[in-house]
Amino acid sequence: MMLNTNDSSRMNGPLQFSYPCFIDMLSNNLVFMYRGVVTSDLVTYVLQIMEEKLEEDKVSKKTSKKVFNVMIECLRNVYSDGINQELSEIESTAILLVKSEDDGYLVSTGNYIKNTEVELLKNRLDKINQMDGEKLKVYYQELLASPVTEKGITSLGMIDIARKSKQKIAYQFQTVNEFFTFFTLEAKVVRK
Repeated sequence: MMLNTNDSSRMNGPLQFSYPCFIDMLSNNLVFMYRGVVTSDLVTYVLQIMEEKLEEDKVSKKTSKKVFNVMIECLRNVYSDGINQELSEIESTAILLVKSEDDGYLVSTGNYIKNTEVELLKNRLDKINQMDGEKLKVYYQELLASPVTEKGITSLGMIDIARKSKQKIAYQFQTVNEFFTFFTLEAKVVRK
């Protein structure tokens, strides 16, 4: 059955939100979308759903593993940002999107961070994005050998994302108010 995405006659009345949202998800090839507070239980649940979806789409084990690793690190970053700050429910809300593309999957997360953390995070991401695979490996080993700090743990996760995706990490900071910025991170996993 072919869907007519231009038929607006069904979008009248009290239930006018679901269909346009559904069409938007289809047209953007969204495989998974979540908005809410990220908890350890949610991470487990999301990974189970994605495992089923990737198996259903007959994605290779190698690509599935990379998508999983990138998702875990992205969610771990969002989760640790939330537990390390005293945030309201709105401020602790995050978003996770997984988009299927012809050549792979795009994993995108977004969450609030304190404005005071933007510069440090931007510098860390820029440093990681300037490194090739071998330099990332050496930097990763250096951080593992150094004393454990919050900065080091976050950097390890970001390095893992860059290493597993073999791509530069895309990111954006959108200032929300005098206290918070919305941080968006995107990592692409190329299909093998």
